[in-house]
Amino acid sequence: MKYARLLVLGVALGAGLIAARLVMNTGASDTQQSLLPDPSEINQEQVLVAARDIPPGNKLTGGDLKWAPWPADALPQDAIVKSGTPEGRDEYAGQLAKAMIFSGEPIRPQRLVNTDRGYMAAILPKGKRAISVGVATETTAGGFILPGDKVDLLLTRNDRGGQGVQTETILENIRILAIDTVTVGEREEKTLSPKRTATLELTPQQAETVAQAQKLGTIDLALRSAADSSDTEEAEPQRKGGVSFVKYGVTTQATAQ
Repeated sequence: MKYARLLVLGVALGAGLIAARLVMNTGASDTQQSLLPDPSEINQEQVLVAARDIPPGNKLTGGDLKWAPWPADALPQDAIVKSGTPEGRDEYAGQLAKAMIFSGEPIRPQRLVNTDRGYMAAILPKGKRAISVGVATETTAGGFILPGDKVDLLLTRNDRGGQGVQTETILENIRILAIDTVTVGEREEKTLSPKRTATLELTPQQAETVAQAQKLGTIDLALRSAADSSDTEEAEPQRKGGVSFVKYGVTTQATAQ
């Protein structure tokens, strides 16, 4: 009889502890919920965002853009806000995307270009020229040279004595704008063909050098390390030699800049 009473007492104590625990958890949950701000009380702005993924080179339409709520104290830099640009959807429709814009990403004017020209002309920096050279897989580091990489250009041609061939670097630290029709933003989406055309970003003088070199021999591309491909690095010393070309009756030696 004594053991039966102890058993009933133990069960009652256990039930009491469980009930107390449940009450404490419910109270903590209510407290946490009360600490969360009411969504209706958060100050929000309407921000122009992409309604779908927009590949580079695509012309934006009204259906590509939409207004989305965004906390006013966490607005992305250079975001287009409806309160400041109420006609933003119409204003930016028709512009070209310079780089990939993902669905839900805020639209930034710096990533768009307003032009009626082609995509390559739109993304080419002022003062630069785009020129294409024919290359094969074995002359593009086994196919590992991709749009956006930096390369050196090597010219292989018969030497002047006709006794063999010689190879020399004619240009250094040159950016690849595209391989065939694949640009930087599309290189994960399109397959590169074995026979390729590499489009290079060059100065006008460099473009002349490459055009002349293609008539003299074969151009190979040497991939540069990412650590050796900075846009701001100091120019390397000019190499001896180069490509001789005639302009206005004057013979000039074109070397790497």
